[in-house]
Amino acid sequence: MEKVETYSVEDAALHAKAWCETRPGWQRICDIEDTDGLYKTYAELSVRDRRYWDKKGGEYAWREWGRRPCKVPFGFITGAGAFVRDILDVPRFHNSMMVFKIS
Repeated sequence: MEKVETYSVEDAALHAKAWCETRPGWQRICDIEDTDGLYKTYAELSVRDRRYWDKKGGEYAWREWGRRPCKVPFGFITGAGAFVRDILDVPRFHNSMMVFKIS
């Protein structure tokens, strides 16, 4: 039977902390006090996107079922210490920590 690599949340958090310390401007999500400002608001959506959501129920529908695009670069640090841009690229049984470039 093949041995499966697993990593804990703590592993991911420690790797993310070390990763951010070597890259100025990057911070872990748990070190950011208010992450709401990192994402677009309904008012910041394009006219085309707002028109679509207005037909579906407006801001309520967008908040409930839409995606809030991020305004800044972001990614994920895996429990093994690798940086990936998409959460779907994190290997199975690896935990991850989200990181943002905020300055």
